[in-house]
Amino acid sequence: MKQCILLFALVLVLIPLSGTERVGGWIHNDTVWTAVNSPYIVHSFLYIASGVTLTLEPGVQVLVMGAPNSVDWYMSFFWTGTASHPIEPIAKMILVYGKIVALGTEEEPIIFDTYQPDSSYRWEGIHFFEGAPKSSFEHCYFKRTYIALLDYMSGIYCGALRFNNGRFYIRYCTFETNKIGIAGRLNENAIIYGCKFLSFDLSGFHPISEFISITSTLEIPPTLIISRCEFQGVSDSIGASNVHMIALFNKYINFKERYMVKSDQLDRYTGTSSYYGTISTNSTLKLYCGSRAETDTAYCRRNIIINSNHSVYRSEYGSSGSGHLFVSDNYIYGYAILYIKAPNSDINNNIIETLFSCPVEFITSDPYAPVQPRFYNNLLRYVNPDNNNAIAISSRYSSPILFNNDIINYSCIFAPVNSTAFFYNNILDDGYISTRNSMESIIDPPRPSFYNNCLRIALSPSYTLVDNIFAAPLYTDSLAGDFTLSANSPCIDVGAYVPYMPVYDLRYYKRSVSGTNNGFRFTDIGAYEYNSVYIGGISGYVYDSLTLEAVDCAKIEIIGKLPEFSDTLGCFPYKTGAGIYTVKVSRWDYEDLIIPNVTVVEGEDTILNIPLVRSATDIEDNTLPPAQVDFALSNYPNPFNPETIISFILPESGEVTVNIYNVKGQKITNLCNEILSKGHHTLLWKGTDANGCSLASGIYFVRLETKGKSQCYKMMMVK
Repeated sequence: MKQCILLFALVLVLIPLSGTERVGGWIHNDTVWTAVNSPYIVHSFLYIASGVTLTLEPGVQVLVMGAPNSVDWYMSFFWTGTASHPIEPIAKMILVYGKIVALGTEEEPIIFDTYQPDSSYRWEGIHFFEGAPKSSFEHCYFKRTYIALLDYMSGIYCGALRFNNGRFYIRYCTFETNKIGIAGRLNENAIIYGCKFLSFDLSGFHPISEFISITSTLEIPPTLIISRCEFQGVSDSIGASNVHMIALFNKYINFKERYMVKSDQLDRYTGTSSYYGTISTNSTLKLYCGSRAETDTAYCRRNIIINSNHSVYRSEYGSSGSGHLFVSDNYIYGYAILYIKAPNSDINNNIIETLFSCPVEFITSDPYAPVQPRFYNNLLRYVNPDNNNAIAISSRYSSPILFNNDIINYSCIFAPVNSTAFFYNNILDDGYISTRNSMESIIDPPRPSFYNNCLRIALSPSYTLVDNIFAAPLYTDSLAGDFTLSANSPCIDVGAYVPYMPVYDLRYYKRSVSGTNNGFRFTDIGAYEYNSVYIGGISGYVYDSLTLEAVDCAKIEIIGKLPEFSDTLGCFPYKTGAGIYTVKVSRWDYEDLIIPNVTVVEGEDTILNIPLVRSATDIEDNTLPPAQVDFALSNYPNPFNPETIISFILPESGEVTVNIYNVKGQKITNLCNEILSKGHHTLLWKGTDANGCSLASGIYFVRLETKGKSQCYKMMMVK
């Protein structure tokens, strides 16, 4: 009986040890870690030798011995001793001269964490040495890393992943509570895609320093794309130096950025930073598009910023640097401010509805510089019921040019400090102009000038005043938020033509200019042109040529215009205006595509269906194709003449749209636009356009859309 009890007790002891493997020291041969033998306990420093690949299967757990900050800090996290006789710290790490391939799945991620369950422990991350080949991480989870000192003389290395080899592949990974999530040097173009960055200040450790910190030593800065990532918690900053950084479609949720990078610090770096499609909710986010060279262009565009929570303080957006900067097409609401620090800035087509006094501030170094920031086609509105101390725009050491804006419900329209401003064609609805200017006690200060504005404010006769009107602007329905001009508005056809005025208004409707080139030319006052038409543009659908699945983040370019990017549905807007264009479409993992002779007519969008072919280089980099949305879309017969039956299966009922397109992406006809039940459906297409005219032989595409998902299918008509 005693023997049975002892045997049973031994089994209980051994059960927790089954499936575990203690690892450490050098790995000299290609090795595979399996989920069956997981977790792998890293009990001493683990080295992956040069030329060796460590492959981790989905579901593997790697638990690294950590250390708390309650013991001696140097003993816990720093190498001690000498370079020839180093002493390992208590917290362990993984050092890579070779390569790691860790491709998990959404269902079975690969976990990297401390061995100790106590939240006060930290391990030291994974470091990649110079010369190591590119490693790959997909659906991995990195948690609770702190800091590492490789030897007594080399300095501090931080990061759950620290790349000193200048190259990496990272997709769909989560970084939680690390000193730095991803750090290192970049030697080639790279992307961080679909990752989550979370931070929590636990157990007395210093809160996370940075989510992402990338630099480069290359003479020509490489490009880093941070796309479809999500950020929560607290961080000092997110960014890169000597790198062209493009942030696309990222989300910031209750994110607090602790410190703002000052403009004098930005000027020390090279490279550019651009932000597109950001969604920020109640976050103290600081997005500064920046350009360090006069020949560079950067942008902060199509972002949605909602910060209605005053407890997190304000968000900050704007421009900094010596290049040409664009802050445009953004929607900003709440406690937010635009800091415009770059003189060559265009701030246009933004809707800014703020609870924060002084949402726009110009801060440049020279009020008499030959290039000054331009602020136009913006709706700037104070939505706080108490506007007694609300300042719309302030300016320090700058002379911004402001034209065709609606500035509404501020007690003070403009407050200068050692600066002036030029107002053309603005609706200044309420408020006054501040006379404060620190140069007044020394010299006669520069005074703002007003040309052809619609005013409901009193102006000092010391200002330059030309052809302004003093009347209510008469909006269509301001109570409902419609600030377009009504038919009897006094702002119609009384604005001055400005040479640098764009051909579009806030909605991208055409700016109608009357008069002659030799005489005075007129347009409407304010952000909206009355009784106008859409300027025309390009829109469409970008998809994988093999899977037919939508491709997001594809860059759509036309020479001389800012780029646009496809969203999660593969769709994109491009407000081009009428003309004939050559369109370039590119993404990091696809072959570039050139589409010549794209014709755009006024008032319409030209629709392009754009198939992209996955590049061989990306396949070698272990990129997995996106999951296919399959409605079993097909047609029979195929090829056909002239009729064909299109069939598909709906997994659930809903509104369905089915359109036919030609190879140029132009819409031919609509076959269905109605609510259909779950199950199998068929549609007959007779090979005709929307007018019933027969079409020529060739390739056509059928596209089905329902509930935010879509699928395309290629058909061939042979007569």
